[in-house]
Amino acid sequence: MPETYLATLEDLATLTSLPATSPKLALALSRASNRFRDAVGYPVHQVSDELIWLDGDGTTTLLLPAAPVQAFEVSVNGEVLPDSAYEISRRIGVVRKVGGIWPDGLGNIQVTYSHGWAQIPGGIQDAVLEQAQIQATILAGVQQQSAGPYGVTYGVQATVGVTQKWTDAVAKYSLGSGDRS
Repeated sequence: MPETYLATLEDLATLTSLPATSPKLALALSRASNRFRDAVGYPVHQVSDELIWLDGDGTTTLLLPAAPVQAFEVSVNGEVLPDSAYEISRRIGVVRKVGGIWPDGLGNIQVTYSHGWAQIPGGIQDAVLEQAQIQATILAGVQQQSAGPYGVTYGVQATVGVTQKWTDAVAKYSLGSGDRS
């Protein structure tokens, strides 16, 4: 399966002035993309016709493990429900049972759905590119470099963690929070 980046190697190459064919760039972009997916808790890229099993808990709502939702079908104990039996927030992946509750049971609700973005939102791309740029160009643990009369000091976020842009994008695109528009 080919690597699925959340931004392009070409954009990262432009930011770093390194060639797009550099293995260092590919590794940095892969790591930043995987880190973002782990932080938000879902694949982000578009996934078609994924089959999942959910546990009914006797409440009116189900939380899908990924969003935004493009296509959706739900079955309870093997019986496909008509669209009129539920309401869905495609933006945040919440399914509400109309006029009742989801029956209590382990793995009793089957969902087939398509989710994610065909075109990754710019805010995600920017955060991933920024993180990948840091990984590709900063030596681990180095806060300052000098060469003769020239020197550079890196921001603390470059050597110890994440930037505000990263934090904001993760908050916006995490399930159950943000507007994810």
